[in-house]
Amino acid sequence: MSDIASLAIPSFEPGPDDSKSLPDLINLLVASGDLFYDWDLIKDTMEWTGDFPESLNIKEHGALDSGDGFLSRIHPEDLPHRMISMSRHLERGEVFDLEYRVRDDTGNFVWIKERAIATKSDTGKPNRLTGVVCNIDARKKSEEEVTFLSNHDALTGQYNKLRLRESLEHVIAQSLHTQQPGGLLLVGLDKLNALSDVYGEETADAVILAAARRIETSMRSGDVVGRVGFDRFAVVVENCDRSKLTAVAERFLSAIRDNPMSTPAGAMTITASIGISVFPGDASTARDVVSHADNALRAARRLGCDCYLDYVNVPEHARTERPELVIAEQVKQALKDDRFKLAFQPVVSAKTGDVEFHEGLARMIDPEGNVIAAGGFVPVIEQMGLMRLIDRKVLQLGLDALESNPEMNLSVNLSGMTAVDAVWLKTLENRLHNRRDLATRLILEITETVALDDVDESSRFVSSLTKLGCRVALDDFGAGFTSFRHLRALNVAIVKIDGSFVRGIIDKPENLLFVRTMINLSKGIGLECVAEWVENEDEAKLLLEEGVDFLQGWHCGKPEIDPDWLN
Repeated sequence: MSDIASLAIPSFEPGPDDSKSLPDLINLLVASGDLFYDWDLIKDTMEWTGDFPESLNIKEHGALDSGDGFLSRIHPEDLPHRMISMSRHLERGEVFDLEYRVRDDTGNFVWIKERAIATKSDTGKPNRLTGVVCNIDARKKSEEEVTFLSNHDALTGQYNKLRLRESLEHVIAQSLHTQQPGGLLLVGLDKLNALSDVYGEETADAVILAAARRIETSMRSGDVVGRVGFDRFAVVVENCDRSKLTAVAERFLSAIRDNPMSTPAGAMTITASIGISVFPGDASTARDVVSHADNALRAARRLGCDCYLDYVNVPEHARTERPELVIAEQVKQALKDDRFKLAFQPVVSAKTGDVEFHEGLARMIDPEGNVIAAGGFVPVIEQMGLMRLIDRKVLQLGLDALESNPEMNLSVNLSGMTAVDAVWLKTLENRLHNRRDLATRLILEITETVALDDVDESSRFVSSLTKLGCRVALDDFGAGFTSFRHLRALNVAIVKIDGSFVRGIIDKPENLLFVRTMINLSKGIGLECVAEWVENEDEAKLLLEEGVDFLQGWHCGKPEIDPDWLN
């Protein structure tokens, strides 16, 4: 959309020296690719200026020489809105500025933006409407694509974890109201990690996509499916008792198992395991239903592949077994024994490849000396409410590293709980007191989804950090669909595009569209942009062309606990 079209159309009363002003304005609008019209409301005739084939794919605009002709092209769903807006403008003087769809010569609908202003006769009756129409179809489709990706899995197109949880909560509420049972089936593809390690991610993606389609074709109408993990799908089934849910599970297992799946590595046969939780019988909250289904899935996998297990049939000892409690105790002991370290992963300039800063990633060392990545304990620790302990430790380790390495710039991650942790903030203030040299080299990362939970509170937290001299980065950018207004309110310095959208950007046009939109959004307000999960040179080159400032991923360097350069 042109800048001209975004401006209000002024009323025009030519003076003695203004004989060319209106034609010049019209020519400027037309040159920008927009259409200009003058509508005689009394005679119902419309005069158009501009390139119709280029702007709206309408070769002959003779059919639009009247108001009725133009209105006949407007999408039936949008026509009432347009008529109401015009009526309010003519009768009350309200601003006439709206977006809607019009039909082109192929029968397809194109999004346009229309702004107009009426003039009145000496009696005060509106007699003309003068306006500008511009094609905003590309922008609207981009917005729709971004909205879709914020609610759906990029690979399968199914609901993502967040959207699936919302559907589950809605169906549970209905079940409690109607007293009709329903259930959650957690479908886990067996040994998919091993398959990915042997045959590669492209083959694993092909298996995931094939399994997703088979689940969809085996579902009942009205049920909801989402991809909720690398190898997991969740199906929400309403108005279905326990015996019928097991029949649904058998149908899923058969659909996935019975026929080989076509992949780049050849035909593959894969099986699945399924955990079943019934509501409200087993549980009446989404959290508990998911927990029971997950418990049942783990128990099913212990029985072997290609089977399902209902939560009521999970052995009692397995039901009471709480793996998260074990992990929580391990983390607490590791903190006590000082067995937490930072693994340093470089973030490099997209242009030069030079290291600009490192991200310090939390690693736990078990008693046998094995390194456990954050993914192995953070999800559990977050649920148990212990992330403050980890954040405090990570802050300490990060500041120690900065003190020992004067040339280092370092980023560390913060959880959502840290924003309200007075002890953490006080620790940071004490360590940075009269140490501007440390503050300016420290980057603190908050995730987008956490920041959007309470934008005002997050904005205040970010401000307190920037006042200390630190920079703040918005991590997992794109996962929560941040708006332009949110970005400005948060006042961060850096955005890190969620790696799930960067991965496969070469072969997935929808990912490229999403990443491009995120880059443009951040660049529009002067923020530096990092692309995560960059895995090869082709991706690095494409991201540089798209305008990314920094790259992070195994292509640029793996995380190291004790790199040679570290003091």
